[in-house]
Amino acid sequence: MGIFKKSKDLLKIFFAVDIHGSTACFKKFLNALDVYGADVGILGGDLSGKMIVPIIKHPDGTYEYNYLGEHIVTKDPQKLKEIEKKLSFMGNYYAYLTEEEYQELLKEGKTVEGRIDEKRRRITLAAGKVEELFAKVVTDRLHEWLDLAEERLSKTGKKLYIVPGNDDIPEVDEVIKKHESDHIIFADMRKVYVGKHEMIGLSWSNKTPWDTPRETDEDGLRKMIDDLASQIENMDWAIFQFHVPPYGTRLDEAPKLDEQLRPKVDETIHAGSTAVYEAIKKYQPLLGLHGHIHESRAVEKIGRTIVFNPGSEYTEAILRGVLIILDENKGKIKNYIFTSG
Repeated sequence: MGIFKKSKDLLKIFFAVDIHGSTACFKKFLNALDVYGADVGILGGDLSGKMIVPIIKHPDGTYEYNYLGEHIVTKDPQKLKEIEKKLSFMGNYYAYLTEEEYQELLKEGKTVEGRIDEKRRRITLAAGKVEELFAKVVTDRLHEWLDLAEERLSKTGKKLYIVPGNDDIPEVDEVIKKHESDHIIFADMRKVYVGKHEMIGLSWSNKTPWDTPRETDEDGLRKMIDDLASQIENMDWAIFQFHVPPYGTRLDEAPKLDEQLRPKVDETIHAGSTAVYEAIKKYQPLLGLHGHIHESRAVEKIGRTIVFNPGSEYTEAILRGVLIILDENKGKIKNYIFTSG
């Protein structure tokens, strides 16, 4: 039983975002639906992690792991399981490679560990085997997550709505669609119903320094939003689940980057979307659910609309979320509480 009493007149939504490959955060998300007595879960992008950590297979049967100053050479299967678990909980992927396979990947001129290295070096490299490996580890883990979600949700009858984010490769959509059921709903670029509320989802963002898979200019976002909003019949009760937050609010304050694209500790900028802000101000839905800027855990009002960004601490395996309680009779937000754990 959750911490809030159930009522047929209330709809309890648990929303989290930007878990970036963290298996710990995904499992905590599923658990939170029961802990907080939520009726539905909404999981926003970014679902994908950012890096692959190679585990090198040597001819003598040993495996070598070297990450964040920890260097391990072992033949122990249990030790390898511990390494796998640690990496997946932090949101990182792992790949077992021979030394030859590893060197072949490095010949492409990229680091296996991270996808942002090219931007920092001010170069552009063609797609290759690193991207193929990345797509495989991302989709493999997402399949595992959604298998677990279906198993859990089929027993409780709860629903999970998923909208990817700008960091998510296109293959993520296909995985979610393959797992669609009465309990798992792909909600990007379409209208769905959450209880009595129409919800539209948007995974795309405005331009970022990282050239992520789902970016466009503000005019492009504006057209996407208008096309989606045109499908809504009752805007007063509507939910906008847009990955990028509205510009110029407490939801979109991010550290300013230096010339090497490293975050500064003493200066912030607004990094959200003007098109999203304008759309919320124009359409005035009941609720806006956003993410993208991990540091900006906040709630704010834009006209009558209440917008949320629960923030993210996925690297610490901490799930940040927000429980929102809607009055299904009046179409209003009755209460909300930010969560962390």
